[in-house]
Amino acid sequence: MQDHEDCARVCRVLAAQLTEVQARFETASGTLIATLGQLEATVAAEMAADGGGAATALQDALDSLLFAQAQEHDLIRQMMAAVVQALSLLPDGIDTDRLPELYVTEAQRTVHAVALAAAAE
Repeated sequence: MQDHEDCARVCRVLAAQLTEVQARFETASGTLIATLGQLEATVAAEMAADGGGAATALQDALDSLLFAQAQEHDLIRQMMAAVVQALSLLPDGIDTDRLPELYVTEAQRTVHAVALAAAAE
């Protein structure tokens, strides 16, 4: 790490990554809770009307929900892993130019670019 200013930039980017992770986690959790509530109501209504179709509807909804949650969970895990790895390299083993080497997704690169642009203003 070059100097105090570079350290501050790395910290700002890592803070932005963690802020994004927190927002994603809260959104995913809210979506999950809302979807499960809707699913419960749908299954109850379908079971009252037709017991056979309810199981299929439930399975389809759960498969879709689980797939979306698995994808979001993986992205959150990747973002957290990059932050942990970067923190383990501080203060001398990392700088803002090397941070993108730790990223797996475009979402991480976007957060990085936005954080640096905001810091420059």
